[in-house]
Amino acid sequence: MDISHFSLSRTNLSQQIADHLEEVILSSPTSKVTEKLPGELKLAKQYNVSRPVIREALKLLQERGLITLKNGSGAYVTRPENDTVMNAINRIMQVDRIKSDDLTQMREILELSSVDLAVKCITDEQLKEMDSILSKFEDTSLPLRERVKLDEQFHIAIAQATGNELLSMFVGVLTSLLRDYMGKGILIEGGIEDAITRHREIFEALQCRDAKAVHQAMVEHLKVSSLNVQFFDKQGTTAKKPTL
Repeated sequence: MDISHFSLSRTNLSQQIADHLEEVILSSPTSKVTEKLPGELKLAKQYNVSRPVIREALKLLQERGLITLKNGSGAYVTRPENDTVMNAINRIMQVDRIKSDDLTQMREILELSSVDLAVKCITDEQLKEMDSILSKFEDTSLPLRERVKLDEQFHIAIAQATGNELLSMFVGVLTSLLRDYMGKGILIEGGIEDAITRHREIFEALQCRDAKAVHQAMVEHLKVSSLNVQFFDKQGTTAKKPTL
């Protein structure tokens, strides 16, 4: 990892160093996950700055999900996790006052694209994994947090079946941002049973490799999920399950 031949202006030193280290990490053919960065003292000498400036730059890189800081060990290159992307999108939504409706609409776009692609190339092994997720999901005694987690896993499994890693990541981020939303939909009366039925319908259509049926099953699932949330927001857990 070569960080030589880089000059700094005398403002925003930590930001400049973080940006340069990010460029080096992302562009270097030798950079890899778990690789250790040079120590604070060595970096301070190379950039001709104080150790506190380096420390701040490393904190910025950690916030970007590019390194992990380990006490007493140093900084290591890491792969940005979905939570890093999720937090960034969440901040953007708050700063730009983006409506939650835009988020749910984006989810619909991604979920439908995901299932349309997955049905063409899903493997028996991937179907087996989904079936296992649904078998756990169908336990009506599950606590809410565990049920929502399994709900996320099912939708992410569909995205992973497309073979498109970027799509899979975005579906993962969107479902993470919508955890509260997904929880509301199963808190209303009949919500759990409805969710179980609709997820199983999606799975069975995937299993049959029926593109038309799986698309329609996802459309109906997302539509009813949205209606369930609207009813919850108006009436709470006493709301009756809406029907199409």
